[in-house]
Amino acid sequence: MSSRSLQSVLGAAQSVPDLLATASATMKVSRPEPSRWFTRSYWQLETPPASYATHDGWSNADVDVVPVEQRNWKAINYLFLWLSDGANVGTMQQAGSIVALGLSWREATAAIAIGNIIIAAAITLNGAIGSRHHIPFSIAARASLGFYFSYFAVVSRLVLGLLYFGINSYIGASCMLIMLEAIWPSLKTYPNAIPTHVGVTSNKMIAYFVFWILQLPLVMIHPRKMRWLFFVKSVVAVIAAFAILGWAVNSAGGGGPIFTQSSKLTGSARSWAWVAGINVAISGKTTLALNMPDLTRYGHKTSVAYWQMLFIPLVYFIFSFIGIVVASAGQAIYGTLYWDPTAIIALWTNRAGAFFCAFAFGLATLGTNISTNSIASSNDFAFIAPKWLNIRRGAFLTAVLGGWASCPWQIQASATSLTTFLSGYIIVLAPVVAIMITDYWLIRGTRLHVPMLYQNEGIYRYRGGVNWRALVTLIIVVPINLPGLIHAINPKIDIGNLAYFYKASWLTSTFISAGVYLVLMKVFPATSTYVDRTVESLDDESHDMALANEPQGWEVEKGSPTQPANGMRY
Repeated sequence: MSSRSLQSVLGAAQSVPDLLATASATMKVSRPEPSRWFTRSYWQLETPPASYATHDGWSNADVDVVPVEQRNWKAINYLFLWLSDGANVGTMQQAGSIVALGLSWREATAAIAIGNIIIAAAITLNGAIGSRHHIPFSIAARASLGFYFSYFAVVSRLVLGLLYFGINSYIGASCMLIMLEAIWPSLKTYPNAIPTHVGVTSNKMIAYFVFWILQLPLVMIHPRKMRWLFFVKSVVAVIAAFAILGWAVNSAGGGGPIFTQSSKLTGSARSWAWVAGINVAISGKTTLALNMPDLTRYGHKTSVAYWQMLFIPLVYFIFSFIGIVVASAGQAIYGTLYWDPTAIIALWTNRAGAFFCAFAFGLATLGTNISTNSIASSNDFAFIAPKWLNIRRGAFLTAVLGGWASCPWQIQASATSLTTFLSGYIIVLAPVVAIMITDYWLIRGTRLHVPMLYQNEGIYRYRGGVNWRALVTLIIVVPINLPGLIHAINPKIDIGNLAYFYKASWLTSTFISAGVYLVLMKVFPATSTYVDRTVESLDDESHDMALANEPQGWEVEKGSPTQPANGMRY
């Protein structure tokens, strides 16, 4: 080796420590500082520089308009969302509740199809606000309700979302209990140490805790990354649903006794059962119709919202029909009608089969809990306290408050009055959906000034932050169905023919609200909130003003002043 080569090798060797020192300095890992955990600055979130919020701390990255690079949901991802939501226990039980009204299986499936077409239209129309402007429901509501009155809708949905998060978690715990008992059969005889008045046994509480722990990291995933989770859930749930369908038909030698039964009702009673069945099929997805912008805001195209019109009726019709077949075949096999498929699975002696099907239905229930409750509540928390809460922190609060503070085992164990009240709360949420859809499509013609939705002194402030037309609509419409709700909670209270009106509570609340709000906005138009064209950013408005202030040739010749045209009427 030459002396020059030797010197280069030695030089390189001597430089290695220097390189390592430089690398360690640049790649230094920050040590955790527990003392900072108790400071305001550690928990306070920054308002993005590009935010349209009037004041610092009034918005954060999860409340702002979704950036272009984060709009990654495609139409197929929404199909997986509905598959994971539709192939669950609740969908199959809902079919049973409609058959229980006295309708035949043909009439029940027709009512389910009609109801899902109607709610799919509402979900599509409201979801388009998210796919067009990439804003959450809470921000979109300001256009029709007013800057501050929108908090009423958000808080209403938040409370309901927390309660139903706990209820769905408890349903998921039923699946988890079957799984645990399939692994450890001795858990079936595990001694109960919890007092009876609590409403839950020790083994069920163990299953609930395990389900909650496994669910927690999944609800913490950001919605824009959730599409792959829904894909996995949909595949597993669909396989399990068709597997239990095949087993049921094969074991029963057919569809079972329900398919030979005709309607038990005639005349007006049958007609009202039809109306009630359609209403039941619609009501369960009212919260999704409300918070659909929270999901469609991540769509990479405006058209992703319109695919829901196809996906929802198709998915829910198929799995509702599977629920009817499984329940009917189960009656032929066991002699008892079980509308809850997990009750049938619990009777299986094949532990491996019971484990897999319970796992699939538990996963589907988890998917429903995330799409319907967790994402909605997390966005609501971020909207209410954007300075301190983002979607992930909101998801954690949802898991704790909804999962434990709501005590879902007591809700399920109590009389039906509380669960009836929760399901009847659609008489408040349905009018809000109707107001938002009517305002966006019929009043504004899909034109919004998006930056102004984030400003408390903007055009959507109305008077005192409240659109009095929306408030009057709610004051008129909500009391209409209150007697029916009271009667549903306590049947001993006689309300006469108003009980029939409540059978169509969603339909009456929605269409009456749309009519009243439309008339008020036409008679008393809020012209100061209208824009001639959609303004997506302040750059759009600046560009329009620049063009308006630029003199045209004929104006210069005539000496006429230029007239501003910022696209807004005040």
